[in-house]
Amino acid sequence: MKKIILFLIVMAAFAMPVSIFSQCRGGGGAVCGPAGMRFLEVDAHILVGGSYVTENYMSCFPEISDLNAGMGLAVGAGLGVKFNLTRTLGLGTGFNYVRNRGTLDMAVTGEGAASISNVFQTNTYYAVDFPVYLSYAPYIASGVRWNFDFGLFYSYGVRGKQKNTIYDAKTNDLGQLMTSKTYLETDYYKDGAFINSFKRADIGLHLATGITFFHHLKLGVRTHIGFKNVAKSTGLRHPSSHNLSFMAMAGWVF
Repeated sequence: MKKIILFLIVMAAFAMPVSIFSQCRGGGGAVCGPAGMRFLEVDAHILVGGSYVTENYMSCFPEISDLNAGMGLAVGAGLGVKFNLTRTLGLGTGFNYVRNRGTLDMAVTGEGAASISNVFQTNTYYAVDFPVYLSYAPYIASGVRWNFDFGLFYSYGVRGKQKNTIYDAKTNDLGQLMTSKTYLETDYYKDGAFINSFKRADIGLHLATGITFFHHLKLGVRTHIGFKNVAKSTGLRHPSSHNLSFMAMAGWVF
């Protein structure tokens, strides 16, 4: 969390001098459109919500008899830039650094049902994303705008960890039940992860909406829906996974 706060401060420090050129003033200020429209808007924001990775493990691996996947906490910070084409239409882009998390637990049955393993998995991974979108932002009251953003995003995984706690129960030749507990920690993006690792690059749909109050305070929500199969497998079976995230946003337009 300290890294995210530091990142936000750096982005704000960068945005403040840029915003000087986006302010509409008569005379020596930046060039403005009709009725004082600003061509350039810069904002710094924080994000908080949940992330989820879809999977088809049960249909891909018959050994898995039960599986539960959970959405984990996702937090981030970033910088947004929007170029206004009219008073209501604009083109936007930005840069975000996000920490995602997800959980998975499953029961895996061995050959002949002589053994069973319960696996509890936690995935934590960090990524940067770059959305590009068309924004429709009409005024709904004096100094209040409601934006609807539609576009695409590209993301790239920076680093990540996969932590597994595995409880094994096996029957030996004497019919005795033997139990053991194993910890397994691997890189989220490199080979060696449990079942499969994940690809770093992703592209998908960017959707967002929110309200800007008095030209500065911005509150909203966004969702990213990944198009790519990000599961990376070198075996004979090829699972399918897709990234999803749902996040609330609070920011300041400079």
